[in-house]
Amino acid sequence: MTRTGEQRSGTPVEPTRDSPGVGSRGDASLTPKGEARRRALLAGVLTVLEAGGPSAVTHRAVATGAGVPLAAATYYFSSRDDMLRSALRHATATWARSLDDLEHPTLGDLAELLVRYAVVERAAAVAQYEMLLQAVRDPGLRDDAEAWYSSLEHVLARVGVPAERLAVVSLAVDGLIVRMLWRGEPGDAAATEQLLRRVVA
Repeated sequence: MTRTGEQRSGTPVEPTRDSPGVGSRGDASLTPKGEARRRALLAGVLTVLEAGGPSAVTHRAVATGAGVPLAAATYYFSSRDDMLRSALRHATATWARSLDDLEHPTLGDLAELLVRYAVVERAAAVAQYEMLLQAVRDPGLRDDAEAWYSSLEHVLARVGVPAERLAVVSLAVDGLIVRMLWRGEPGDAAATEQLLRRVVA
């Protein structure tokens, strides 16, 4: 089994932000079918995390959530920790790409993205915050947690938040996301944009 940071030739390579995690199969040699199965398993990890938290993540539960055989989960991910780290890296990379896809972002664009992320399609956000808390106890997750917060500051800078206020505004938006996850409000883009304007002003 190919390990993260290692090619089949044995030559060390650096894992990327979207690398699959220690002990998992996610190298470039995967076939399209294999990559699709691995991504289905990552989605399965997020589903299990949303429902039961990190303690609920097992190979069997993830395979069931992904609709694939148990053997597939054990083939692509060597351990529970491997699945958790891989899911966080995948969710972080997906979140960062969704921000980067905003060509000339406005607060309205960011508001729509936050509503979709934290209210409409909340599984990844719930799982991601579970994993951010897990990073407090697991040093192996901290770089990935930092990547998530860096991506938030990056998009805030792109919508015009001055550099000297980025840290404070980022903290406020982070808190807003938690409130949206917890209470489901604000649940529409207009109300979210109004709050963002008050935070940024």
